[in-house]
Amino acid sequence: MMVAPEFVFIGGAAVIGGAVWMFQRASARKRREAYTEYCLIRGFQYNPQQPDGERRFRDGFEPFQHGNSKSWRNTIAGVKNGAAFTAFEYQWTTGSGKSRRTNTRSGIIWERGDAGLPRFELQPEDLLSRLRNLFGTKDIDFFDSPEFSKAYRLEGPDESAIRKLFTPEIRRFFESTLDQRVTAGGRFLIWWFSSKLPDAAALDEWLEQGDHVRRRFFNT
Repeated sequence: MMVAPEFVFIGGAAVIGGAVWMFQRASARKRREAYTEYCLIRGFQYNPQQPDGERRFRDGFEPFQHGNSKSWRNTIAGVKNGAAFTAFEYQWTTGSGKSRRTNTRSGIIWERGDAGLPRFELQPEDLLSRLRNLFGTKDIDFFDSPEFSKAYRLEGPDESAIRKLFTPEIRRFFESTLDQRVTAGGRFLIWWFSSKLPDAAALDEWLEQGDHVRRRFFNT
């Protein structure tokens, strides 16, 4: 008996979809196991899933405030160079149907004992960020640091406090370490990327890079 071509196609697609799902599941399990071993060796705490883990940071990081199907996961908490940190991976969805989109952020959060950081966002300057000027969002530039102002978009509600915070030393640091994304406000400083958390084999270097950013703003 011959099988209709459409049923062959549907069955083949189902098999491929199932194989992809199994591969993704196995890959995620292997990744969690690597994080678990990494944290055990270094004395860090690892949590593969933490519902609403982003809640206490929502006021300080805009992506935590929107979307659906939110997932805070692969949390790594510990102390690096004397400073407590929380590394995270976060996903959420926007839209529906064909317009559905999955967004990913990862990064490191540090918390100070006081609430002394002015609210600011620092991101690489690009065409999209320049278009934001058309909607009244001001980019804070430094005429004595043209390379910094060309490379980054810096914005926040208290321009005077931000200018005081971004000393020449801090601006030179970011001039020499391009493509950084930093958000801060009050007690929290967040160094982040639009990607998943690095694999366990790359975490030591990644955490050290993040700590270099942290030391620009914290005196510890």
